[in-house]
Amino acid sequence: MFKKVIKHTSIMTSGILVSRILGFIRDILMAKFFGTSDVFEAFLVSFRLPNIFRSIFAEGFTDSVATPVLSEYHSEKEKLFETGQHLTAIFSIILSIFTIIGILFSRQLVMLTAPGYLSSPYKFNLAVSFTQITFFYLLLIGLSSVMISILYSLKKFIVPAYNPVFLNLTFISGILLFSSYFKNYILVICVVVAGILELLFPLFALKKDGFNFGFKIKEAIADPVLKRMLRLFVPRIWSSIVYQLNVFVDTIYASFSQITGTGSLAAINYATRLIQLPFALIVLSITPVVVVDFSKYHKDGNSEDFKKLLVFSFQNIIFFVVPVMIMFLFLAQPIIDVLFKRGEFGLSSLKITSSAFFYYSFGIIFMCINRLLVTSFYALKDTRTPAKAATVGLIVNIIFNTTLMFPLKVGGLALATSISSAITFILLYRYLIKKIGKIEWVDTKEQAVKVFLISILIAFVASLLWAHLPCNKYIKSLVIITESLIIFISFGLILNLKQLHYVKRWIFERK
Repeated sequence: MFKKVIKHTSIMTSGILVSRILGFIRDILMAKFFGTSDVFEAFLVSFRLPNIFRSIFAEGFTDSVATPVLSEYHSEKEKLFETGQHLTAIFSIILSIFTIIGILFSRQLVMLTAPGYLSSPYKFNLAVSFTQITFFYLLLIGLSSVMISILYSLKKFIVPAYNPVFLNLTFISGILLFSSYFKNYILVICVVVAGILELLFPLFALKKDGFNFGFKIKEAIADPVLKRMLRLFVPRIWSSIVYQLNVFVDTIYASFSQITGTGSLAAINYATRLIQLPFALIVLSITPVVVVDFSKYHKDGNSEDFKKLLVFSFQNIIFFVVPVMIMFLFLAQPIIDVLFKRGEFGLSSLKITSSAFFYYSFGIIFMCINRLLVTSFYALKDTRTPAKAATVGLIVNIIFNTTLMFPLKVGGLALATSISSAITFILLYRYLIKKIGKIEWVDTKEQAVKVFLISILIAFVASLLWAHLPCNKYIKSLVIITESLIIFISFGLILNLKQLHYVKRWIFERK
């Protein structure tokens, strides 16, 4: 039952991997050209604002409601396309309204999300003007997300997997080729251009598959499937708002650089970009694939296969994420040094970013598993439970942000997020067990212990190599990556890690 899941997940992983590699090239260029400067921090605030609404009304809706519901009509293409057409029409209106509101009230939004900027008129005004441009991205990426959800429901994963590549390609080419012409505004221009490309790619894919676009508002309003989606979406709105409030809270605290440290907002950005790598490569590859099958199993009342797929997905997350988490904890500063320390990104940027990165690393595993658990609830058509757990997580985050920012500075903000993720995990898991019944974890626990022990060994050896190898940091990195893979594969096969044997069988089958 897992063969197609592995195949589709591999497609998603390949696209995300390409996007993330380009994303790191993008981040390296941003670090070199902008460092932790006022221009870059103003851009971060401006880009985060439309992303708040994007998360709520675009991807928040499509991931939690549209894809699970549309997946039920996977074998009824005509019905799927009809509902997709209605969904596109309604979202065009909603997203246009929010885009206009965002542009008109950009000054107030910046005051709300980065009050610390009021002490620097230049940075504040720059953030306002950037926001007025980046809000166009909300409309573009929102419509793109609706089309992506239709493609997911058709079990077509290539376009969704590779669509994010356009954002990073646009930034790379824009910074390298046009930054001298547009100076401070090159980043926000790249955002809009990327949004246009990210809309066109899925649009052409759907047209090729026979999807016709229309603007039938009356039919859309009367569509019972759309009404069902909207009922499910009401609790999801709060869940999305809570998630963005977490980002909003972190932005507010980080804007008080006199407490958290100069450049703390930029440091959080660089650190979270790294933290998102395992999250994106593994979890964002798995969840769009399994939600389609989760929804089918739930509709058919097949709880056993639902649980088996959940355990299988959980094991894959443990297998891939735990080694990365341990390496991040052991080698936080060397990783930041190799990736970002050049140009405007100097020693002070290195120290503050490394601190944030280290403390975020404690929460990686919980962030990843939480996404899987939340996806399970969405497939069960339960959007209320994730909203409740997220609310508790937000409160915990605020409490620990306020407590830890003084002794640990920006590291305290990162640690607060990790603690919040751990508590959210406990709540989600307890709620899920009550909903679907007991899950058998014996084999999973055994595999997790093995992965953890191998990861500790790898990280310990890597730390010794970093400290004692007599060569530059780039050669050290290559040596460490090579020895880590050799140790992991060797000990993994000796200790009989299931995922390695899956890969081994897959390679021999292909031959």
